[in-house]
Amino acid sequence: MIHFVGAGPGDPELMTAKGVRLLQHADAVIYDRLVNPLLLFHCKEDCLFIYVGKTPDRKSIKQAEINAKLIETAGTNDCVVRLKGGDPAIFGRLTEELEACQAAGFGFDITPGITAASGTASYSGISLTQRGVATSVTFTTGRLIDNEKNTFRQLLNGQTVCLYMGIEALDRFVEAALAQGMQAEMPVLIAQWGTYGRQSKIQGTLMDIRQKISDTKIENPAMIILGEVVHAGERFDWFSDLPEKGEAKLYVSTRKPAMEALLEQTQRGADVWWLQVGDGRDRRFDAVNSHYLAEQQFETIIFDDAAAKNIYESEKVKPLWER
Repeated sequence: MIHFVGAGPGDPELMTAKGVRLLQHADAVIYDRLVNPLLLFHCKEDCLFIYVGKTPDRKSIKQAEINAKLIETAGTNDCVVRLKGGDPAIFGRLTEELEACQAAGFGFDITPGITAASGTASYSGISLTQRGVATSVTFTTGRLIDNEKNTFRQLLNGQTVCLYMGIEALDRFVEAALAQGMQAEMPVLIAQWGTYGRQSKIQGTLMDIRQKISDTKIENPAMIILGEVVHAGERFDWFSDLPEKGEAKLYVSTRKPAMEALLEQTQRGADVWWLQVGDGRDRRFDAVNSHYLAEQQFETIIFDDAAAKNIYESEKVKPLWER
């Protein structure tokens, strides 16, 4: 059985209770880059972890290869969780993987998740629909194929537009929007790593947002929200007010983590990771650490015991940013 599960946008507590239960029973988990790897600590000790994402230390894996890996894994494991960031049914290439499962004769089910647009908006104090301001919302993507193009004529009045994966495409996106009549003063919010402690945001208009991106160097993964509703974030930005918002903490220990203790940190707005070291470590996380630490930095390192500090300080276990 293959379970397609939405991991939510980043905050590990935004995953559904059903999704957590499926992780706890999984024999194998196939997961993407945008999945918060803290969720893997829910898994049982003999669960197999298979990473199919793209990070700076790894080339992109093609969708056909993911499909093949999914079928191969399902052939040797009773319970497989295909864990996707956000909601697997929204820009998650879900249909392609379902077709592969069906063709191979494997049963499946789908557990939705909180999509990036909803999570990012809520963690920025923005309601995507607002009485008298926005009566509808459109999800679209910056990664278009063939002769597809974004059309804004029907989106100009009382509309919020959420653009997924749109940083690289923003130049032509803005040009198309302005050419089709969208006002240059249209508010725009761009949030990187939405709902994580490291969430960062810039706000501007269609006229100046490209310059602001250039100045701040913000990049994907990022959600772009256009519409008058963006102004609400100026008043209701509750997430930025959390006591440890933006703090990045790396815990180093010779023991396994307690999930509840980690969630206490994320509830206060911190970005945390648990690095187990030593001969008794859970070696499944060696690969997880390699992928995750290749693109993350932690200002604060907390050693759980003296032995962990001694092991960490040897070159062979230092994360990439310290080498």
